[in-house]
Amino acid sequence: MRVIVVGSANLDTTVRLHRHPGPGETVLAEGEATGAGGKGLNQAVAAARAGARTRFVGAVGDDDAGRRLDEVLRGEGVDARLARSERPTGSAFVMVAEGGENAIVVVPGANGDVDALSGRFSTAEQGDVVLAQLEVPIEVVREAFRAAKEQGATTVLNAAPSRALPADVFALIDILVVNEHECLDLAGAADALLEDAATVLSSRVPTLVVTLGAEGALVRDAAGERRVPAFAVTAVDSTAAGDTFCGALASRLALGDELTAAVEFGSAAAALSVQRSGASSSAPRLPEIEEFLAARKP
Repeated sequence: MRVIVVGSANLDTTVRLHRHPGPGETVLAEGEATGAGGKGLNQAVAAARAGARTRFVGAVGDDDAGRRLDEVLRGEGVDARLARSERPTGSAFVMVAEGGENAIVVVPGANGDVDALSGRFSTAEQGDVVLAQLEVPIEVVREAFRAAKEQGATTVLNAAPSRALPADVFALIDILVVNEHECLDLAGAADALLEDAATVLSSRVPTLVVTLGAEGALVRDAAGERRVPAFAVTAVDSTAAGDTFCGALASRLALGDELTAAVEFGSAAAALSVQRSGASSSAPRLPEIEEFLAARKP
């Protein structure tokens, strides 16, 4: 079975800082790098490196950045189905401070081109896992998930960046993955307890996964609620931690793992990714993840 990722592809510019600037403040960067990013592309690379047959559906501009991203995907063994848009390739500007804390500004560009992406989602098959995020328009997610459900595929939405979801899109989600802030926002309960927000969301989707950073992950489904512990590591760059988690999670689901094992695998992949710099380039490969998990088994 395959992972089919529908999402954004950006050319990232990353700067490393001693600390993030405040409003109106200028700080000097300690280094700069460009690389492939975007939540969709990051998740596709993570899924492929974790061992799943992976397809990526997205849009880029007819420009050097778009061609570079195409090369990166194909170099990772991803079946890249890239629409060419009249808009420029999306871009992101990432600031990473000491300790790995990041702040990101995204210019969507071609990722927001609904017309370029429409009609490209009829290839899912029964048993596939279709993974999407919210750096592309809601209309794109809706069309992709409708096509997936018609073919018996499993739909996974990483609801990031946070935005309101229409009821008909909620109805198409099999597994919803959010972090703590996204959980509160999506539940419309910014001042509520996390448990209450999770209760709201788990009433709307069959399976909910809430990532909690160093606290691990909360999983709710028909079997009940359980916590999956995190792995303690020293973070260098957390830019792609969530994307690596989602891609690795989807890979294990496509390969037949049950949910808790897939979440643990995703957590291990994320723990490895934060120990190195970069977005898609930080995703670990399958042997690394297996070795990491084996070393931590009792």
